[in-house]
Order: sequence, then C-alpha cells, then structure tokens
Amino acid sequence: MVRSLNSEEKRIGTFFTLPVFILIFLVMGFPFIYTVYLSFTDKTAGYDPRFIGFANYISNFKDPQYWLVIRNTVIYTVSCIIFKLVLGMAFALLLNEKFRGRSIVRVSMLLPWAIPGMVAANTWKWMYNDQYGIINAVMRNIGIISKPIPWLGDMKLALLSVIIVNIWRGIPFFLFSILGALQTIDDQLYDAGKIDGANMVQRFTKITLPSVLPVVAISTLLSTIWTFNDFDNIWLITGGGPLNASSVIATYTYEVAFLYNEMGRALSIAVSVIPVLVLLMLLVTRRMNTRDA
Repeated sequence: MVRSLNSEEKRIGTFFTLPVFILIFLVMGFPFIYTVYLSFTDKTAGYDPRFIGFANYISNFKDPQYWLVIRNTVIYTVSCIIFKLVLGMAFALLLNEKFRGRSIVRVSMLLPWAIPGMVAANTWKWMYNDQYGIINAVMRNIGIISKPIPWLGDMKLALLSVIIVNIWRGIPFFLFSILGALQTIDDQLYDAGKIDGANMVQRFTKITLPSVLPVVAISTLLSTIWTFNDFDNIWLITGGGPLNASSVIATYTYEVAFLYNEMGRALSIAVSVIPVLVLLMLLVTRRMNTRDA
C-alpha cells in the first residue's frame, strides 16, 4: 500500500522543486510571455514597441500570402510525416530480420540523420540544379526527360523538392525508434500467433502494431513538431521561393522579421500557430494516457 504524503513532506517537496520551476520560467516562460506581448505591438528593430492590439493578427488573416504559407506548412508537414512513418516502419521491419550485412545496412541508413543539415541541404540543392545537377543528368541519360526540369524554380515542384529532402533526412529517426521497439517484443508472441493460425498480416496488426504504437505516437509527435518548425532545410534549398511557393511558417516568419523588419507582425505569425501545436500535443498525450490506463 502506498503511503500518502503528509503536509510537512509536501512543503519540503515544494521547497526543493520551487527553484526548478523558477529557472524554467526564467528560461522558457518569461521569453514566451514577452514574445506573445510583442506580437500585439508594432515592434521594429531599433525602436521601442507600441501596443496596437490585434492589428497584426487582423493583417495576417487578410493577407493571401499568410494563408498560402499556412497551406504550404500543412502540406509539407502532413506529407513528410506520412511518408517518414510508413517508410520508417517498412525499413524497421526489414532490418529487424536477420540477413548477411545487416549491420552495414543499419549504419548506412543512419547517415541521412547524422549528416549536418547545412551540408545535406546544399548537397541536395546542387543535385536539384537544372543546369549541372546530377538528378537531371541521370534522368536525361536514361531517356526519362529531354530537357532539364527546374526543380527549385517551378512553383509546382519547389515544395515537392524540399518535401523529398525532409523525408530522406527523417526516415532514420522513425526507423531506429521503431526498430528499438520491435526488438523488445517477445518472440513467443509470434510463435503463439503462428500456432493459432495467424498469417503475416494478422501478426502485424494484432502483435507488432499494438506493441510499437506508443513509440510510434511519441516519435510522430516529436517529428511533427520538428517538421512544422523546419527552417534550414527549406531556406537553404529554395529560400521559400519562387514567390513563396515553398515558404512555410518558419521561413515566412524569418522573412517578415529580418527582411521586412516587421518584428511584431512576424511574432504574431509564429504565435498564431501555437494553438495548433498545443492541440496536437494534448491529443497525442491524451491518447497515450488512455492507452496506459
């Protein structure tokens, strides 16, 4: 039986944890509150902020570029997460099996995650180049195309191009997270499933998937937050162009803040999407708590 804490023990616990809460507030809480305040001002570099109420938010909601960026962000995030999860799961199932050279394959699959973001982005930018990029060169040599494709200059292809790069970089995170969960599953469960006549699909849906679901949930949540806030991948490859065709919240906020010098409006753009991320975290957390209960 678990003994409940008395009032004295609670006070002692509060006393020792209070410095931690104060430190967290100073490092994270205060900057966040100040950021929200600045989003209601006309803050620009070199001048004191002046409170203007909801003017920044109203301006954003009336701006077609804002909604284009929101649309791009949703497409970018959802597409990347779906493909990273599906491909990561597939590779994890493959690498969970025993075969010759498995260790070498595992190491090679980790490389996209290990390469610095700037190096990866500039490498892909070179590969996408319509004049001397290797992608167009290979496609022309094998007869798929007759003229170079402007991957980064076409408004319909720019967003797809950066999505491909994000998927390539993000697969290892899902792969090794799920692979770690797969290796904790008792083989006797699969043996029992085979004895009961369960086929491969049934063993996956009834044994594998429920066992790795908590890891999939937290990996998806973390990757969604990272993908939603992705900046360097897009900025270094396309700069959000052409004409904001590949711009997302992170790049658009940077552009408004540092190129247009509208700090207050830029912060209002960033703050306006915080409720979406909070709701997502609450849904995933609630789902995991319900499952644990």
